[in-house]
Amino acid sequence: MTDFARIYAHSDYLTPGAAETVELIAETVQPAESTLLLDVACGKGEAAATLSGRFACPIVAVDLFDPFIHVAAAKAWFFNLRDLVSVVRADGKRLPVRDAMFDAAYCIGAPSIVGLEPCLSEISRAVKPGGHVIASDIIWRGNPDAPLGDEWKWIARMRQLSLDEYAAAIESAGLQVERTIVFPRSIWEEYWKPMLQVAQEAKTSQPADIFFADEVESGVALEHRAVDAWLNYAAFIARKPS
Repeated sequence: MTDFARIYAHSDYLTPGAAETVELIAETVQPAESTLLLDVACGKGEAAATLSGRFACPIVAVDLFDPFIHVAAAKAWFFNLRDLVSVVRADGKRLPVRDAMFDAAYCIGAPSIVGLEPCLSEISRAVKPGGHVIASDIIWRGNPDAPLGDEWKWIARMRQLSLDEYAAAIESAGLQVERTIVFPRSIWEEYWKPMLQVAQEAKTSQPADIFFADEVESGVALEHRAVDAWLNYAAFIARKPS
């Protein structure tokens, strides 16, 4: 089983362009102290900590992966945000929240991991009419000439959605897409950097963990090839109609 907690040990965010997406959330929503936000697939809780720390707004942060839930909860305590950030173990496809409960919601890098249509549908249900929904994810700027083989691992199992097709999925969830942003290639390099640092530390540790280091480096190399050939990362700013 892949040790995601170890792979992302030096990563505050778990997907490319996450810090940039947080700035888009801040700019779009402009939270006040009374603004209730929903963070779906919160990972290690960096976005929730950043936004609640900056705007003193309450956030419900949801994830299913226990190691990251523990980090997110500890981070809220460490930064004295425990009265603002509530970390909840739940599936993004079945959110344990009331209809139209939140002023705005976001899912950074994870709608397609959670399950694109059910994730978007649940977020749409949870947000008040007029509220913003911000999502970021992988999009395909082109398609392979033939089906990808097993050597492409998780990339071969992805749905090959273009920017417009992804936006259409958001619209199908009852949201209106207001803006799309395709991030530059540099966000991938920033995403890979801390993972490669973890791999280097594994190789130089005593005893060295060459197998783990190779797993990380080969995973980054695979993603590198896919980004060179087909993949972009994009953010979508949408709103639930009033």
